[in-house]
Order: sequence, then C-alpha cells, then structure tokens
Amino acid sequence: MFSEEVLKRLYSGLEVTGYGLLGVFGVLLVFYLVVLLLRRIPEKENELDS
Repeated sequence: MFSEEVLKRLYSGLEVTGYGLLGVFGVLLVFYLVVLLLRRIPEKENELDS
C-alpha cells in the first residue's frame, strides 16, 4: 500500500514528535516539582510592617 520510503519518513516523523512531546511534558513536570518545593519554604514575617 505505502512505499518503503513513505513508511520510513512516517516513522521518523512520529519518532521526532514523540521526543518533542516527552521534552514538553518533562519540562512541565520539572516546573511542577519546582512549584511544589517553593511552596514548602515558609515565608518570613516582616516585623517592620507593623
């Protein structure tokens, strides 16, 4: 049905797309973990505000 060249290009495109999606979701996961870690740091109360 499809030629061998078309299947090679399709597979290559899917592989690149998969790596791109892994990269995007990897960055989102790292950003989420950074936000979680920053939430655990307690805020210092300023005594000069009173």
